[in-house]
Formats: sequence, structure tokens, C-alpha cells
Amino acid sequence: MPSPRPFLLAFVAALLLAPTARATEVAWRIAPSPLDGTPSKVHELRSTNTHGGFDSDLCTYASKGQWRTYALATSPSDLFTLYDEDFEQVRDEPTALALKEEARKIVAENPDSDALEVWDRYVLAARFYRVLGKDEAFLGQVLHEGSWTVRDEVAGVYLGLEGPQAALDLLDAGDAELQKGLAPADRKKVLHNLARVAERYGDAARRDRYLDALLALDVLTAPERAKIERMAHLARDVEPRLQDLALEHYLAWLRQPNLPRADLIRVTYLTADLLRRRGRIVESTPLYSLVATADDAPQELREMALFLARQIVDEAETQHGG
Repeated sequence: MPSPRPFLLAFVAALLLAPTARATEVAWRIAPSPLDGTPSKVHELRSTNTHGGFDSDLCTYASKGQWRTYALATSPSDLFTLYDEDFEQVRDEPTALALKEEARKIVAENPDSDALEVWDRYVLAARFYRVLGKDEAFLGQVLHEGSWTVRDEVAGVYLGLEGPQAALDLLDAGDAELQKGLAPADRKKVLHNLARVAERYGDAARRDRYLDALLALDVLTAPERAKIERMAHLARDVEPRLQDLALEHYLAWLRQPNLPRADLIRVTYLTADLLRRRGRIVESTPLYSLVATADDAPQELREMALFLARQIVDEAETQHGG
């Protein structure tokens, strides 16, 4: 029997093997909700790492467990939800009354609170933060982080995947491997992992091609098919909903005058990348260019903006025979 291809072994191992490091360690305690005193779970980050790399929209990953899964506290009685560090703050009476009214609406809209996913609670948190008067950039960030919790379930962790160029290089190498012909079990593994990497890179069309090819295989077991179908649903329907909500807030914030320069650069970049991920390429390209040519932008943002803008231009030229 021929030995497995080196690429396949390295590809699967890179996705599955973790370095020796402490996992994300989270402690929790019970604290009274500031609205009605209901005992609620509040978390505290004790340790984490960055071995899981980062994505183009600045989403970072630990090798085992993501803090963002625990970063919100929710009162079980009225679904009052904020970041852990904000949850216990005491507000003045008018603010508390406004928060209670928002909580009443949320409870009425969510009769089965046990069905709420972690990303749903980020949507709730954004609503409460709006009542607290947070600006559009902050609200966009809350919802953007909520979309990352969906991606966590879709893509999981790819150890050491440092940004968009590394992801694209791996996708191209994986495509070349698929052309060589693989045993059905190996093809299943490679398609699954390529879908995960494409999800992190932010190419929805490419991700969906891998998912469709995966679902067309006749070697999937029933549990595997159910898992891939859920993966596809989250990637195609749930994550985009949160990304679109985040975009609404980012774009509203960018329309304001006299914005702080550092925040302006960061939100411009995040908006460009979300627009790209949502297929709104024409809108994303000039925003990438603004960041790539800004002398005062962080080097990492400038480099990623330039790389992604070039990828967009190169793809357009290829499609039009340029």
C-alpha cells in the first residue's frame, strides 16, 4: 500500500495537533444582577494563548478554547447581558429603568431562553449597550465579535494560521492536491479542512464550493452529514446576519465628522474586510486602499489591506481576461 502523501499528512496534522501550551482558563463566580438581584454567572479570564493565529478581520484564536465564548454575563431572569466587566456596575435610576424596559422586550421576544446560542447573546448585549449610550463603533464591535463565535463553531482552530496570506497559500496548495485524485476518505478530510480555512480567509464562494463538494460525497456517515449541514447553515445564514448588523453600525460611525484618527483607521479597515467577506467587493476596495496608503496606520493593517486589495484586483483581472 502506498504511503499517504506528505501534503495530506502535514495538512491534517496542522489542523489537529496542538502545541504544548495551557488552554484558555476561565474562572467564574455568582454575582447578583444589578437590575433585579438574580444570581448570575460572571466569568474571569485567567490565561490564554495565541497559537490559533488570527484572521484578516483581527479575530484571534487560542489553541484550546476562546475567551469570547465566556466574555458575556447574562441574567437568567431577564436576559440582561453585558461584557463580564460591565455587568455588575450600578446605574442611576433612569438608566436602570430603561435597561429594565429593554429587558422586558427581549424576554417577550425570546420565550425559550435556553435556545439562545452564544452569538445570540452578543446581539442582546448590543441592544443593552445601545440603551447605555455606546457609540456605533462599539456596537459594531460587539456584533462583530458575536460573528466570531459563529466562526469558532464553523472553522474551529487552525494552529498558527497567521493572517490572510497564510490562509490563501494553504487554500491554493489544497486545490492543487485535490486535482491529483485522492481516496474518498482522504478527499473528505481535505475538503472539510479547506472549507474551514476558506471560512477563516473570508472567501464565502470558495468555502461553499468545498462544502457542496463535501456534501456530494457518498462516504459521509449520517452524523458527519449532519455536522457538515450545520456547518453550512451557520456559515451561510447565521454568521452573515451578525456581520451585516456589525456593518450597519460601522458604516454609521464612519459617516460622522471629526473622528479620532486611530479609531478611524481601525474601523475603516474592519469595514473593508467585512464588506469583502460579504461579497461587497466594489465597496471594500477603496476602504482597503485608504488604510494601505495611510502613513499613520499600523503596519499590520497596512500590509493586510494592501495584500487583500491586490487579491481583489488580481481576481477581477483574471475574470475579465486582463
